[in-house]
Amino acid sequence: TRNMATGASNAELAVVLVDARKGLLPQTRRHTYICSLLGIRQVVLAVNKMDLVDCDEAVYREISEAYRALAQTLGIASVACLPVIAPGGDNVGARSARMPWYRGPSLLELLEAADAAPTRAADFRMPVQWVNRPDQSFRGYAGTICGGRVARGDEVVVQPGVQRARIERIVTADGELDSAGDGQAVTLCLDREIDVSR
Repeated sequence: TRNMATGASNAELAVVLVDARKGLLPQTRRHTYICSLLGIRQVVLAVNKMDLVDCDEAVYREISEAYRALAQTLGIASVACLPVIAPGGDNVGARSARMPWYRGPSLLELLEAADAAPTRAADFRMPVQWVNRPDQSFRGYAGTICGGRVARGDEVVVQPGVQRARIERIVTADGELDSAGDGQAVTLCLDREIDVSR
């Protein structure tokens, strides 16, 4: 989950892979929640291993409908669903003859047609990639800002939960900054010690 959050912090679109035999698992819900939290508003749901459920359209439809309902509750605006059989490349690079009932685009076509323009929220977001503790006098939270801006003195909320603190310092390899924004790699120091991890 931590690696997924770090990777998603720089993405505009997520491909969520679901095993057709198992449907939506807690991990699927968790990853979708993280996508929503990070401002990703485009998701492609790839229902994989369709060959192991006899390419049953009803199984695909049930999973797709449940996922669309989940995405709607999380504010994800765009969801494209498709059935795939990854080892055979069915609906991955080309459309599948084994699932003639699916008439939509392949995964590659969906990715090529996706809107790559940033859709990030204006609110400040930064996944912590590393907790920097070189000695007892310094504790910083390093990461790349994936949305909005932050300045010294700003109050931030640490997720999960509602722990609050203020930004005391913004440290970079080139020195300290008064403020930083989307795409900048920074280390943030807070005005008090709270439990922050990757």
